[in-house]
Amino acid sequence: MFKKIALSGLLLSLFSFPLLAQQTATPDAPAQTNTRMGRNRSMQHQMGDPATRAKKMTDRMTQALGLDQATSQKVYEATLARAQKVNAIQAGSDDNRAKQQALKANADEYKATLKNILTPDQFAKLDAMKDRMKHGRRGGNGNDSRE
Repeated sequence: MFKKIALSGLLLSLFSFPLLAQQTATPDAPAQTNTRMGRNRSMQHQMGDPATRAKKMTDRMTQALGLDQATSQKVYEATLARAQKVNAIQAGSDDNRAKQQALKANADEYKATLKNILTPDQFAKLDAMKDRMKHGRRGGNGNDSRE
């Protein structure tokens, strides 16, 4: 009987030990947050400064669309301006509906700017890339077995 009680106590303490090891936030350490924000992807805008995000996006577009250096620089400048506006909108104290409208207007302005920078073929290819990304079909050679 004593062995059963002792064994039960030992097992209980072993299984409860991880519960005691919970992390607590210290004043000098930032609290951990869930990086998955759902469909709105608002955390995406906090993943780096606007210049870094603009550079990454421009590099992807340069490679995918075969942009020359001059066009790539124009795309970078437009993308940087967009990223800076996005940060300003996100940091604003407007309600979510106003932010959403401002972000939509910013996206439309960016699209119009890219339309003026890229050739019609490049712009069409960019739209196709965005469609694939929106529907979860990233990468690949453009062939889709579901079509």
